[in-house]
Amino acid sequence: MMKLLTKKNLWFLTLFSIILIMAIYYISVPAPDSALVNKEVNKSNGTSIEVDESNSINALRVNRDETLENEVSQIKEILMDASKSTEEKSDAYEALKELNVTKGKEEMIEQMIKKNFNYENFVKIDGSNVKVVIDTKNHSYDLANKIMNSVQKEFDKNVYITVSFEAE
Repeated sequence: MMKLLTKKNLWFLTLFSIILIMAIYYISVPAPDSALVNKEVNKSNGTSIEVDESNSINALRVNRDETLENEVSQIKEILMDASKSTEEKSDAYEALKELNVTKGKEEMIEQMIKKNFNYENFVKIDGSNVKVVIDTKNHSYDLANKIMNSVQKEFDKNVYITVSFEAE
């Protein structure tokens, strides 16, 4: 007997696919590089941690990841709530897809800037606004303009791009 694909089965397959894709993503993402953090234990003062990479860039990334995690958990609650309508679940699913696309684009732009300009950086996309923070002491208008042009090439329509510099 062939089982028909009902709405319930379709939602189950959709949610299962999302969970599977997210699981594969988190497994394939490399763990943080432990070589960036050096620990020094001082017996009289306790433990202190020295970080080689810029604290502001790391703090921005952690903040972005926490915000994204909170949004995803809220969306998952909507998707798993049996009292929500199909339309609400569909909207939540679309929002989840949009979050994943945005996160992927942010990471891709960060890698492109790192590759082309050789600077540690942070990228945050919020609708049509793109915030780029470059970890350098060099506050060059020419560098900012080049970064803006290369970031704009990654979008089909014009976006508002801000570039700021953080001293190491």
